[in-house]
Amino acid sequence: MRFLISAFSNQFFRISLRSALLPAVILTAGCSVTRIYHEVPPSPDALSEINSFHVNQVEGVQSALFGKILIHELDQFPQLNYLAIFPEVSKTNAAVLSAEVRRYSTNDEEKTLPQTHISLVEHKVLQENPSGLNVFRRTFEFEEKTYSERIIQRTSDLEIAFKVTNIAGDKTLYFKVENASIEQSYRGDENILLIPDSGDAMIHLAQLLIRKFLDRINPEQNEHVVELEKGTNPVPFTFGLLDFGHPRIIRSNHFATGNRYDLALKGWNYVLFEPRTYPKFERFIFTDEVYIRLKKSGLPQTTLRPLLEIHGKSFDHNEINIVLSGLIPNQDFERYAQIIKSHSRISQNINRLNYAAAHYNLGVVFQLRNELELAAYHFSQANAYNPQEKYSQAWTDLQHLKGEYNPLASMMDHSVESYGKLPPPEGALLQPKTN
Repeated sequence: MRFLISAFSNQFFRISLRSALLPAVILTAGCSVTRIYHEVPPSPDALSEINSFHVNQVEGVQSALFGKILIHELDQFPQLNYLAIFPEVSKTNAAVLSAEVRRYSTNDEEKTLPQTHISLVEHKVLQENPSGLNVFRRTFEFEEKTYSERIIQRTSDLEIAFKVTNIAGDKTLYFKVENASIEQSYRGDENILLIPDSGDAMIHLAQLLIRKFLDRINPEQNEHVVELEKGTNPVPFTFGLLDFGHPRIIRSNHFATGNRYDLALKGWNYVLFEPRTYPKFERFIFTDEVYIRLKKSGLPQTTLRPLLEIHGKSFDHNEINIVLSGLIPNQDFERYAQIIKSHSRISQNINRLNYAAAHYNLGVVFQLRNELELAAYHFSQANAYNPQEKYSQAWTDLQHLKGEYNPLASMMDHSVESYGKLPPPEGALLQPKTN
């Protein structure tokens, strides 16, 4: 009896100890380093020995709002000071700042595009049976219906002229006209109902132009803090509640935060191009959405049709190859098995999130290294894998920095979606084959 109590006590102690240590393990594992502190030297246009500014006037459309934004952004620069009161002439490190909104334009254009909706329809066919009992057999067919999708194309354009003079007002120290444009698409009735106010886009453009202007005139070295993404790798059987991030992405983040960019770039690229393996707990499920994805991917009808026999079923990683080899010919199995498993695996969405995170981190570091073409490519790829405003905005802001983005020029389709379909630029790890 004492032995049983002792064994029970030891087991209880172990469980209690593990329970007590689990929060510490979670906190330790979750506190991965994701921030890069990047020092930016002063630009050639920097105003030496001037670090205090009085905002004299802001003219033009929405001048009151943009004046407040200018003062707010000025306060965000630790190296620059905002002077609420007009300074004395004797203050040699001060200057007077004024701005004029020269162009303020926002336009919504609605159009429709023909789209095709593919659905998988199930039919029950009565089958003759020698016993006289009614037997129904399931059959499936793809239905394609064309429809018109509403699209609102919003174009916003802003131009601001910035001028800096000495306190006396008889000498211009700096003058430059900054402009920015942004094009956003809202597709489908649901997204159109939730379309934000057009003024929000103009506020973002104003912040972008003002920060760009302040970066130019800042006489001191400026520190930019960039946040990297960790990716995702949920712990099995925790229902997604426990997620420390993708191990290789996190390891590469550590290299990046230590300014070991070459190792970080190799690590993130490995996430994108590593051999595709499936974990032991992976399952493959065949739903309507899976069959539709396989059809859109171009899987031959002769290969797709036999797969309909396992509609609604799921298999583990040991069963899937046996099932597929029994349904399709050997030559089709060798050619299409990986495609079928890729589209039917449950963890597909997790991989897409990790690809997006790796591409985004690559774009961040390439931007810090001033390799802007590569940065733009990876931002667009991140948006292609996981469309969201963060990725598209990073791409758009980069186009402004390059001075090449003007969606008002309707002769060319220059958007993050179209850019993501272009071949990789020179210097990218993966290059298209050339004959």
